[in-house]
Amino acid sequence: MDSIATYFNGEKFQCTIGAIASMILIASSIFFLFQQKAFLKGMAYAIIPLSILLSIICIGVILRASTDIERVTTFYRNTPQNIQVEEIPRMEKVMKSFKIIKKVEIAFFIIGLALTIIFLRNELIKGVAVGLIIMSVSLYTFDYIAESRGEAYIKFLKSLRIEAEKTEI
Repeated sequence: MDSIATYFNGEKFQCTIGAIASMILIASSIFFLFQQKAFLKGMAYAIIPLSILLSIICIGVILRASTDIERVTTFYRNTPQNIQVEEIPRMEKVMKSFKIIKKVEIAFFIIGLALTIIFLRNELIKGVAVGLIIMSVSLYTFDYIAESRGEAYIKFLKSLRIEAEKTEI
């Protein structure tokens, strides 16, 4: 049962860091917009929307974490079959989403690199490109950590099925 709380508290902690980082990035990028440097404005154009998206996701996870702990703990104690019927399939969807999201982040990185090379002399586009590179690397790292935690959690959930099958025999 500690694994349930550990997973969701880990998500909450990581998302708290993500939300704070997003707010700092948004504030910095807003400052960049008022500078007279096209490069900084370009960075802001890439960083602001991706940071807003990250902050929305993180705040949602933070607000849901306690409810999720309670929900899965209740499954564990009272209706363990719901872990198999609801929580494992939910987590399998989450894990599939990580694979798609990470591919998008890699695409953003490649686009950022290509824009940097193609528009080497255009400061605005180069700024957008660098912003994409910074955000794609940050988001990929963020999602890699979350995915690793998810893999450990789903392994725990599946081990409960094995334990239940052993006790039935």
